Amino acid sequence: MVQLINRLIRQYVPEGVPLSEALRAWYLQSGYWYTTSFLVHAIGFVVLGIVLSLLPNVFPGVFGPSSPNETLTLEPASQGDGVELEVPRFEIGDAPYEYTRLGPDTLLLGPQAPQKAIYIDDSDTFIAPGGGRPSDATGPKLGGLGGFSVPRRGPGGRGGLGSSDGTSDTPGAGGGLGEGLGGRGQGSRKALAGVSGGTGPSERAVAGGLNWLARHQAPAGNWTLQHTKHCKGGSCSGPGDIAHDAGATALALLAFLGAGETHKGNGPYRGRVQKGISWLLKHQNPKTGDLSAGAPQPMYSHGLATIALCEAYAMTRDKNIGEAADKAVRFIERAQNEATGGWRYMPGQDGDTSVLGWQVMALKSAQMAGIGVSSMAFEGARKYLASVAEGKHRGLYKYQPYDQHGIKASMTAVGMLCQQYIGIARDDPSMIEGREFLLANLPDANLNRDIYYWYYATLVMHNFMGPEWDRWNRPMRRTLIDTQCKGGCAEGSWDPQQPSVDTWARAGRVYMTAMSTLTLEVYYRYLPLFKINQGAQPPQPPDKMSLAVGLPAVSDPPKQTQ
Repeated sequence: MVQLINRLIRQYVPEGVPLSEALRAWYLQSGYWYTTSFLVHAIGFVVLGIVLSLLPNVFPGVFGPSSPNETLTLEPASQGDGVELEVPRFEIGDAPYEYTRLGPDTLLLGPQAPQKAIYIDDSDTFIAPGGGRPSDATGPKLGGLGGFSVPRRGPGGRGGLGSSDGTSDTPGAGGGLGEGLGGRGQGSRKALAGVSGGTGPSERAVAGGLNWLARHQAPAGNWTLQHTKHCKGGSCSGPGDIAHDAGATALALLAFLGAGETHKGNGPYRGRVQKGISWLLKHQNPKTGDLSAGAPQPMYSHGLATIALCEAYAMTRDKNIGEAADKAVRFIERAQNEATGGWRYMPGQDGDTSVLGWQVMALKSAQMAGIGVSSMAFEGARKYLASVAEGKHRGLYKYQPYDQHGIKASMTAVGMLCQQYIGIARDDPSMIEGREFLLANLPDANLNRDIYYWYYATLVMHNFMGPEWDRWNRPMRRTLIDTQCKGGCAEGSWDPQQPSVDTWARAGRVYMTAMSTLTLEVYYRYLPLFKINQGAQPPQPPDKMSLAVGLPAVSDPPKQTQ
């Protein structure tokens, strides 16, 4: 080997000339050119590497993978250090829930631990006190909750969520947070809660529910119905016995979103929301858009997760969330049974009213966010509802067309809400028949406890407003406030077994807490549908001065409020 090397060297170095002298002579003659060439090429490769690393961000659909679980993370601007490592327990207290007047001592929350000023409204402009763009209740009455089929900037179509002209980049529905969802901002939330039937204790119950959910989030960012392994206090009983992590995560996120908490806001749970949404994006099927994360009955979890992503997109305009939500909507459209118009546990099955309810809500949430939805999907839903309708005026509903058990209160509430979303009139005989049926089955914690029914029926009755809403709201609010757990790690949650076993007890404490919290957020999550559609004045928030000092919104105090 040594001889071979020497032979190669002597081909270029004359005999008798030392190798070091030969190298020195070569370097002086040609070395500078080779060195310069090396440096130029090295710099070129570095620049090329930087450019290639930036191209996927500039052209994500061309120079990078398009799989949601690889690229659909939250926008960089919405990242941050908002993830709480430890959430202190929120003490609800034993404040009474009956008041004769809504004022500073009844509507507003009690003093809390000092913290920096935060404003949940995620809007371009801030109007003190409370902030955000004006609520829909302050604008001209141009639509309600029935249809969001105008995919452009402008006033909401007939039945569109909210009522004011679109002044943001949210298509069709009239804007984002501060517009169609303006009631969720801190400023108008307190006002609308007061004039729509909420109280200080109901808002404290919401705060307690959110706090418990935040304390029982899994490290990965999801929620699970089997919550006990994430219970640091070790005393929260009632785990669920079904595996629906995507559904549980979606329900928890909806509760936070309903209170105005987003991953782009400055709320105390920003980090929790961020981790939850990121988990959903990571577990979406990149090819089909399925969000169920392998759940045994995927359409339940997928429908809920689609609602959560659509609301998050409507409130933040995060394009990555919007892309994932659009894929999820297409999955729902493809999963509909063409013959019956329904949805069931698995894509393409004949359908049942319960699963249909979540899918219709998801499609309406998509339209609210400016995501296109096929009109055929709603026509199919209308067809299915006709097949399960009963009663003199076809205003009562059952689970499936050939269900031997007949009409149910819970299915009637689901069917009525879907009909409201599709565009039925307030005074339609079927609506009146269904409304009276719901009022004959008021919430009672000791008799047929059913948070699923209470949630849907609360949304339905809130759309009516007026005395019918008051008749429903009083027992609903009283029951939920009275049955919320107080004390220990379970404070803020709802026990699925106590004071009586809930119809959906097997779904567990996470499900009960999220659904109960969502039910108590009804006062500001959406504006009442029928009052807006009829051109009547929806509940008006107090003016800025009265809100600033905590005075009632009306000159005369309301009657005894339970």
